[in-house]
Amino acid sequence: MQIRPLPWTLRRVIVLLPALCCISCSHRSAPLNSVHGQLFYKNQPLAGAVLVFHPPEVNVKTIYPTGVTEADGTFWVRTGDQDGAPAGDYVVTVTCPQEVPIKSKMVSMGQKPESIDLFRGAYANKAASNLRFEIKKGDNELAPINLN
Repeated sequence: MQIRPLPWTLRRVIVLLPALCCISCSHRSAPLNSVHGQLFYKNQPLAGAVLVFHPPEVNVKTIYPTGVTEADGTFWVRTGDQDGAPAGDYVVTVTCPQEVPIKSKMVSMGQKPESIDLFRGAYANKAASNLRFEIKKGDNELAPINLN
Protein backbone atom coordinates (compact mmCIF):
# COMPACT_ATOMS: atom_id res chain seq x y z
CA MET A 1 0.00 0.00 0.00
CA GLN A 2 1.42 3.32 -1.09
CA ILE A 3 0.62 6.56 0.81
CA ARG A 4 -0.05 9.51 -1.46
CA PRO A 5 0.75 13.05 -0.29
CA LEU A 6 -2.18 15.34 0.41
CA PRO A 7 -3.11 17.81 -2.33
CA TRP A 8 -1.78 21.35 -1.81
CA THR A 9 -5.22 22.90 -1.22
CA LEU A 10 -6.11 20.32 1.43
CA ARG A 11 -2.82 20.99 3.23
CA ARG A 12 -3.62 24.72 3.23
CA VAL A 13 -7.07 24.11 4.71
CA ILE A 14 -5.61 21.91 7.46
CA VAL A 15 -3.06 24.59 8.36
CA LEU A 16 -5.47 27.54 8.19
CA LEU A 17 -8.49 25.93 9.86
CA PRO A 18 -7.24 26.41 13.47
CA ALA A 19 -6.44 30.07 12.75
CA LEU A 20 -9.89 30.65 11.29
CA CYS A 21 -11.51 29.03 14.32
CA CYS A 22 -9.57 31.31 16.67
CA ILE A 23 -10.62 34.39 14.73
CA SER A 24 -14.27 33.36 14.67
CA CYS A 25 -14.29 32.55 18.41
CA SER A 26 -12.63 35.75 19.52
CA HIS A 27 -15.01 38.49 20.54
CA ARG A 28 -14.57 42.17 20.27
CA SER A 29 -14.58 43.75 23.66
CA ALA A 30 -16.42 46.95 24.39
CA PRO A 31 -14.37 50.13 23.92
CA LEU A 32 -12.61 51.28 27.07
CA ASN A 33 -13.03 54.72 28.59
CA SER A 34 -10.52 56.57 30.75
CA VAL A 35 -11.41 56.38 34.46
CA HIS A 36 -9.50 57.97 37.33
CA GLY A 37 -10.18 59.24 40.81
CA GLN A 38 -8.82 59.63 44.31
CA LEU A 39 -9.38 57.58 47.45
CA PHE A 40 -9.16 58.88 51.02
CA TYR A 41 -9.36 57.06 54.33
CA LYS A 42 -10.33 59.24 57.29
CA ASN A 43 -9.73 62.32 55.10
CA GLN A 44 -6.15 61.24 54.26
CA PRO A 45 -4.95 59.93 50.86
CA LEU A 46 -4.60 56.15 50.97
CA ALA A 47 -1.80 54.31 49.14
CA GLY A 48 -1.96 50.67 48.05
CA ALA A 49 -5.73 50.22 48.09
CA VAL A 50 -7.24 47.97 45.42
CA LEU A 51 -10.53 49.02 43.83
CA VAL A 52 -12.55 46.46 41.87
CA PHE A 53 -15.34 47.66 39.57
CA HIS A 54 -18.13 45.04 39.42
CA PRO A 55 -20.37 45.26 36.32
CA PRO A 56 -24.04 44.28 36.72
CA GLU A 57 -23.77 41.28 34.40
CA VAL A 58 -20.86 38.88 34.51
CA ASN A 59 -19.92 35.59 32.90
CA VAL A 60 -16.83 33.40 32.87
CA LYS A 61 -15.10 35.74 30.41
CA THR A 62 -15.70 38.93 32.42
CA ILE A 63 -12.55 40.87 33.19
CA TYR A 64 -13.17 43.20 36.10
CA PRO A 65 -11.80 46.74 35.80
CA THR A 66 -9.45 47.50 38.70
CA GLY A 67 -7.36 50.32 40.10
CA VAL A 68 -4.57 50.60 42.68
CA THR A 69 -4.04 53.83 44.58
CA GLU A 70 -0.75 55.73 44.54
CA ALA A 71 0.80 57.54 47.54
CA ASP A 72 -1.49 60.54 46.96
CA GLY A 73 -4.60 58.33 46.75
CA THR A 74 -5.03 58.72 43.00
CA PHE A 75 -5.88 55.72 40.86
CA TRP A 76 -6.36 54.93 37.18
CA VAL A 77 -8.64 52.08 36.20
CA ARG A 78 -7.41 49.27 33.95
CA THR A 79 -9.25 46.36 32.41
CA GLY A 80 -6.87 43.48 31.95
CA ASP A 81 -3.72 45.00 30.50
CA GLN A 82 -5.44 48.03 28.95
CA ASP A 83 -6.23 51.44 30.43
CA GLY A 84 -9.88 52.25 31.03
CA ALA A 85 -13.20 50.48 31.57
CA PRO A 86 -16.25 49.78 29.40
CA ALA A 87 -19.14 52.22 29.78
CA GLY A 88 -21.79 51.13 32.26
CA ASP A 89 -22.86 51.06 35.89
CA TYR A 90 -20.53 49.57 38.49
CA VAL A 91 -20.49 48.64 42.14
CA VAL A 92 -17.01 49.20 43.58
CA THR A 93 -15.32 47.23 46.33
CA VAL A 94 -12.13 48.32 48.10
CA THR A 95 -9.49 46.39 49.99
CA CYS A 96 -6.17 47.60 51.33
CA PRO A 97 -3.71 44.80 52.06
CA GLN A 98 -1.40 45.48 55.00
CA GLU A 99 1.50 43.22 55.96
CA VAL A 100 1.13 41.43 59.25
CA PRO A 101 4.31 41.47 61.34
CA ILE A 102 5.73 37.98 61.43
CA LYS A 103 7.75 36.30 64.12
CA SER A 104 11.45 35.81 63.45
CA LYS A 105 11.00 32.04 63.73
CA MET A 106 8.62 32.12 60.75
CA VAL A 107 11.11 34.14 58.69
CA SER A 108 13.85 31.61 59.36
CA MET A 109 11.50 28.90 58.10
CA GLY A 110 11.14 30.79 54.80
CA GLN A 111 7.48 31.70 55.16
CA LYS A 112 6.20 34.74 53.34
CA PRO A 113 4.60 37.54 55.34
CA GLU A 114 0.83 37.43 55.53
CA SER A 115 -1.44 40.39 54.90
CA ILE A 116 -4.78 41.55 56.22
CA ASP A 117 -7.26 44.05 54.85
CA LEU A 118 -6.92 47.44 56.58
CA PHE A 119 -10.74 47.67 56.54
CA ARG A 120 -11.25 44.08 57.79
CA GLY A 121 -13.50 43.40 54.78
CA ALA A 122 -15.87 46.31 55.48
CA TYR A 123 -15.71 47.50 51.84
CA ALA A 124 -14.99 44.14 50.18
CA ASN A 125 -18.57 42.89 49.84
CA LYS A 126 -20.21 43.80 46.53
CA ALA A 127 -23.71 43.26 47.93
CA ALA A 128 -23.10 45.64 50.84
CA SER A 129 -21.12 48.29 48.95
CA ASN A 130 -22.64 51.74 48.59
CA LEU A 131 -19.90 52.79 46.16
CA ARG A 132 -21.66 53.01 42.80
CA PHE A 133 -20.39 54.76 39.70
CA GLU A 134 -21.50 55.21 36.13
CA ILE A 135 -18.70 55.09 33.57
CA LYS A 136 -19.61 57.13 30.51
CA LYS A 137 -18.03 57.21 27.09
CA GLY A 138 -14.91 59.38 27.10
CA ASP A 139 -12.89 60.64 30.06
CA ASN A 140 -14.33 59.92 33.53
CA GLU A 141 -13.05 61.71 36.61
CA LEU A 142 -14.81 60.11 39.56
CA ALA A 143 -15.85 62.10 42.61
CA PRO A 144 -13.34 61.69 45.47
CA ILE A 145 -14.05 58.62 47.59
CA ASN A 146 -13.70 59.09 51.37
CA LEU A 147 -13.89 55.95 53.51
CA ASN A 148 -14.19 56.14 57.28
